[in-house]
Amino acid sequence: MESIISKLYYGEISPCEKPAPNTERFRENRNTIRSTEEKLLEQFPKCKELLNDYTDALRIEAQLESEADFARGFRLGVLIALEVIKTE
Repeated sequence: MESIISKLYYGEISPCEKPAPNTERFRENRNTIRSTEEKLLEQFPKCKELLNDYTDALRIEAQLESEADFARGFRLGVLIALEVIKTE
């Protein structure tokens, strides 16, 4: 069995490339976002570029939060593993 470190090194593990959740709640939220965007553009067609800038900024913020959450989770996992090793 190949080690997890080798899999990570050779790119076989890439948590950031996992697809979006496939839950009902996620799909409903995505549909709400799309319909709200469509309604906004119907009401304010001249604001399309501004809305795109806004949604792009939100996506970047979500990506940065995900990256930070991943790093915190990874650190916590390492700390838990170290504690397990110390108590043996």
